[in-house]
Amino acid sequence: MGTLQINDLMSIFDSKTKDERIVEFKEDPLVLAVSLKTLQEQGASNHWSLEDLRVMENITDEIRDTAQRIRKYYGKKYFWSNLTNNRELSGFRSRTCYLLENRIRSCKDKDAGIYYKLPYFYDEDMIYDDFKRQYTTDDIPRIGGISTPNAKHQLTLKYVKSTSSRQQKRNINRFWFTDDTYLYGIEVANDNPLLEMFKQIITENSTVTFSTNYNVDRIDQMYFYKLFNFTLAKETNA
Repeated sequence: MGTLQINDLMSIFDSKTKDERIVEFKEDPLVLAVSLKTLQEQGASNHWSLEDLRVMENITDEIRDTAQRIRKYYGKKYFWSNLTNNRELSGFRSRTCYLLENRIRSCKDKDAGIYYKLPYFYDEDMIYDDFKRQYTTDDIPRIGGISTPNAKHQLTLKYVKSTSSRQQKRNINRFWFTDDTYLYGIEVANDNPLLEMFKQIITENSTVTFSTNYNVDRIDQMYFYKLFNFTLAKETNA
C-alpha cells in the first residue's frame, strides 16, 4: 500500500509553489476562509481577500467551530481515501493535508487559494454525503463508465437539488435528479448563457421527462448517471 510521509508533503508544498509570494496570516487561514464565505453570502464583494481586516473582524465562535469541522472532515476523508484506494493522494489533496494538519499560517499564494475553496468544497461534500445515505451510489448498472447505446432513452426523473462546484479552471453547476433509487446529474458551466433559463425550468419538486443519452460517472466514490445530449420531453410540478 502506498503511504504518504510528512516529508513527502513538505516536498510537494515546497517544489510546486517555490516561486510564489509568501502570504502571512495572523489568524488560522481556514477560520478566515469560513468568515469570508459568510460575508460573501451576505453580499460582500468577491474581491475581498483572506487578508482583509473586515474578514478578521467578522470571526465568531460559530465560524471557528465550522472551520474545525472542516479540518476534521478532510483530514479523515483524505486519510481513508489514501488507505482504501492503495495509492498516493493527488498533489492537491497532499497539500491540503499538509496545510490543515500543520495549521500553516505562512504559505504561498496557491495554497492560500486552497483555504479559500475548502468551505465551498465542504458544503458540496455534505450534500453528496447525504445523497449516499438516500440513494444507491456504490453499485449501479454499467459501472465503470460504459456508455449506453447511441439511441436516446426516455427517463422520467424527480428533481432533487443543484450544487455548485468550484474547479481549478471553471465553475460548474450540477443539477441532480433521481428515480428514487439512483442519482442522475446534468452539468452546466457557470458561464453558459442558458444556465438561468434552465434554472427557471427545473423547479423544486418538479418531475421531468428527458430524451437523453447517459453513462456512468462518479465524484470520488459516489457513482451516478450523467446525462448528455438531452432534450426536455415533459415537465410537471408535484
